[in-house]
Amino acid sequence: MYKPYGLNLLPEEKILWIGKRSLKSLWLFFVVGFVLLPLYGVGIIFIIYAIVSWLRSDYVLTNERILKVRRRYAFVYLLSYDIEEMKREDLESIYTIQSSMGRVLNYWDVVIENSKKIVFKGVREPEVIKKILKG
Repeated sequence: MYKPYGLNLLPEEKILWIGKRSLKSLWLFFVVGFVLLPLYGVGIIFIIYAIVSWLRSDYVLTNERILKVRRRYAFVYLLSYDIEEMKREDLESIYTIQSSMGRVLNYWDVVIENSKKIVFKGVREPEVIKKILKG
């Protein structure tokens, strides 16, 4: 398993699962991009936005924490990164939300809550995440 850039693990911390947003969950940007592509290439902006959105976020479950790592880029240079994190023992609830297109394309949003909320958008395997967090 790779370790996402910007993620510093604590001593004795092990990565249990790493995931990304499904490209299928970005379907609208791809559709608009391909429809607008003949219009002087304007659609390429939507396609690039979808790919960059997919590349910039990683979701990580460790034996101690739940993390969402988001990177910010300018051209090809990494500018900064944000990490949303929650300790596993502070977890109060976990549930999934699925839109109508999510049913068709097979992706979910996983919401993990305590006093704050972390949302893993467009993941393909919500049951694996739930099993790891409850186990």
